[in-house]
Amino acid sequence: MSTTVIDTPIGPFTLTAGEAGLERIDFGAVPGGADPGDSPPARAHLDEAARQLEEYFAGERHEFTVVLDRSPRKGFRGAVLDALERVPYGEVISYGELAAEAGRPGAARAVGTAMATNPLPIVVPCHRVTRSGGVLGRYGGGTDVKERLLQLEGAWPAR
Repeated sequence: MSTTVIDTPIGPFTLTAGEAGLERIDFGAVPGGADPGDSPPARAHLDEAARQLEEYFAGERHEFTVVLDRSPRKGFRGAVLDALERVPYGEVISYGELAAEAGRPGAARAVGTAMATNPLPIVVPCHRVTRSGGVLGRYGGGTDVKERLLQLEGAWPAR
């Protein structure tokens, strides 16, 4: 496993990758978070993720192609994260709509739980999930960060 800390317009992120792909994106500089490790494949995943995130924040990237470690995805939570990856840049989806996309209409609260445990925010775009009625809803990085990400994508009006 390898980690690195990158600076972004919304603050530092700690990226973690293993040989199978990018494993985590944590908001903030996690203590001890910069450890390049000794795995060249993991290091390559980190470098690629950092490059793609930089392009995203510059408005140049609308889809992420970095290899993700999807091995922890199981059950409904995994189905939610898979469905979430299909929500296009610049669009939002409600918790209820995402539950239906994941095969369990009416499981909007369970979608909220899956979003709260998403290990790869931004790349697996949980910021694109809003409450019904056009309400922004909560976000692990903070509601202000969620709003800024959606504004970057043109999916939320500027104040």
